[in-house]
Amino acid sequence: MSMITSFIASEDRLDLCFYGDLDLTITEEVCQLFAVIPPTLRTCIMDLTGLERVFDSGIAMLWLLNERLKRIGATVVILSDRPEILQRIPRIMGNVLSVVPQDSAMASQAY
Repeated sequence: MSMITSFIASEDRLDLCFYGDLDLTITEEVCQLFAVIPPTLRTCIMDLTGLERVFDSGIAMLWLLNERLKRIGATVVILSDRPEILQRIPRIMGNVLSVVPQDSAMASQAY
């Protein structure tokens, strides 16, 4: 599992791109991220379109990250075209906006 982070200070925005398997292999990276999330953060975009497999442990890790972001008042946007994520995320993260990228195969099927 790999996670790429970028912080855009002028927008108080954190972008997280996840690749590979969504599981506990990301624990260390997420814990390091907890320590540096600024309290002024307004938006966090989690791009999950690069995932290959999704495990319950990875969903739990996203939930923990979301709880931290919710405490500081950040809006969380999840980009995904995976049905298992789009079905589960709204049930465990009530404050999250789920978005299907327009260029995904799933988005073209919706029309």
